[in-house]
Amino acid sequence: MTVRTMCIALLAGLACQPVNAEFEGSWFQIEVLIFEHTGSRPENPEQWPTYPSLERRSPAVVIAEPDSQTDTVESANLDQAPIPFTPLSEPEWTLATEKSALEESRSYRVLYHQSWVQPVPGRNNATSIRIDAGDTYGSQHELQGYLELYVERYLHLNTDLQLVRYTQTDNPFRLIDDNDNALAGNASAPFMGLSLDQEANAISSSAFNSDIITTKNNQYYVATESIGMKQRRRMRSTELHYIDNPELGLLIYIVPIEIGSPTDSGTPD
Repeated sequence: MTVRTMCIALLAGLACQPVNAEFEGSWFQIEVLIFEHTGSRPENPEQWPTYPSLERRSPAVVIAEPDSQTDTVESANLDQAPIPFTPLSEPEWTLATEKSALEESRSYRVLYHQSWVQPVPGRNNATSIRIDAGDTYGSQHELQGYLELYVERYLHLNTDLQLVRYTQTDNPFRLIDDNDNALAGNASAPFMGLSLDQEANAISSSAFNSDIITTKNNQYYVATESIGMKQRRRMRSTELHYIDNPELGLLIYIVPIEIGSPTDSGTPD
């Protein structure tokens, strides 16, 4: 049984329980594992857009990768409120087994795995969590986007993620010429899509976007495909949730905690 099938079977028939508004601001431990489907699968009829359409959000927080053990939170059960959005140490992870299974399979590639604690607010006060993960192309990551958790009767997760494919070239304008020639011979050929690199901002055009093309060591990385995962899902605490599309998968596990008290006493779903 594949990891994907296993997750779907696990979540079949899951009933979400409402969360009372009085629990807005309660603390939760969050763990997120994002991976790419790399194995063979049936042809997907969906056509992904060329350009990334991700809108930058401000403010947003980043769950920074720890530089040392001193940068991590050793436990979510503290006598006082921990620092929110601080990465937990590996012994606190819950999805280590799932990560190992994904890494051992040729059908998946792990892009992001992190765990942290945070208070979960109401919808109007939701915090955007910035995700930059996977390989880097110049100044851009292949996986980019945001996650939001909030309470609105139920726990909810919003995903706005994009897996961006890049083409490397030493002359981005050559791709324009090549694309024009392809279009001349085939009217249905897809537009490859490119713009100037981020250092050419002096040229005034709305098409010039550093998310579309980036550069490093005189090599340009041009975005040619953008695979989005934009969904809103109800969540239930202490249950493993699985979200996917034909190219991406996301596992999330949410555990309610009480600061200075046992984690299983009076906490909401």
